[in-house]
Amino acid sequence: MSRTPLKSVRSLTLACIAMISLASCGGSSKNDAASVDGSAIDKSTLETALTQLSDAGQIELVDGVVPMDAVRSVLAAIIRGEATRQVLAQYDVTVTDADTKAVIDQISKDAGYDTLGQELKDLIIGLNSGDLALTRVKAPSEADLEKMYNAAPASVGAMCAQHILVKDEATATEVIQKLNDGGDFKKLAGEYSTEPNAATTGGILGSADGDCIPLSDYQSQFDSGFTAGALTAKVGVPTGPVKSSFGYHVIMIRPFADIKASLALMMSKSPGMLLMSGFLATRDVTIASEYGRWDTATGKITDL
Repeated sequence: MSRTPLKSVRSLTLACIAMISLASCGGSSKNDAASVDGSAIDKSTLETALTQLSDAGQIELVDGVVPMDAVRSVLAAIIRGEATRQVLAQYDVTVTDADTKAVIDQISKDAGYDTLGQELKDLIIGLNSGDLALTRVKAPSEADLEKMYNAAPASVGAMCAQHILVKDEATATEVIQKLNDGGDFKKLAGEYSTEPNAATTGGILGSADGDCIPLSDYQSQFDSGFTAGALTAKVGVPTGPVKSSFGYHVIMIRPFADIKASLALMMSKSPGMLLMSGFLATRDVTIASEYGRWDTATGKITDL
């Protein structure tokens, strides 16, 4: 399967942070660091985590200040944890005492754990316990998946797309017009796309599981311009021209009937993680301006 619009993978993580699940309902205020689908995350939660990480030597201060990259990394973990909390509630899965015990047994063995502040310990335990609970989320039924996919394709946590890559915007516009006039996508991919083997693949972007790719792979590995365009595409509707570092793309999300087997296979392996990723990509995530903005195309906080 073709995967042309790739970018180099670069990530920033803090070893002791996985997720967090501390938020309150209500509108945004000057005390909010972020909000996820209307649930606010107080700045004090972020500040406590940063202070205790710094005290434990997990963050190196620069001129006495926590670097913004570290702030954003921790806040992104907090946001991901809040999304997990909401997904668990949506699918009626709870964090159990067994989850908490398993996490404590594991992380208490880590070097430096005893140097962490109690609030940070509790926070880390909650994050990882949420991860364990997420593994018990069951895949939606085929009918529910179809409804979710048709309403917002990215909500299922995977992208099932095909594209035509050309060198200039004018050619992309020409391709879109031909598609809107009833042209066959695979045939036009073979005729126009500069991507190798486009005539054979029809421009389908797939993975080992078939005709779909996890959204998290798009966010971490694909050109962000391409991913941003794919996230706006609707099922069966040619979208573009979408500019990336490779040229101009015409993108189409494939009909559910064509990809349902691939999507079902992917969902059978890690439904909770896919649904959490899809939740974050299709719900309103806001960030306090001093930290930047939430970039759905990368799943990270970036500059304004």
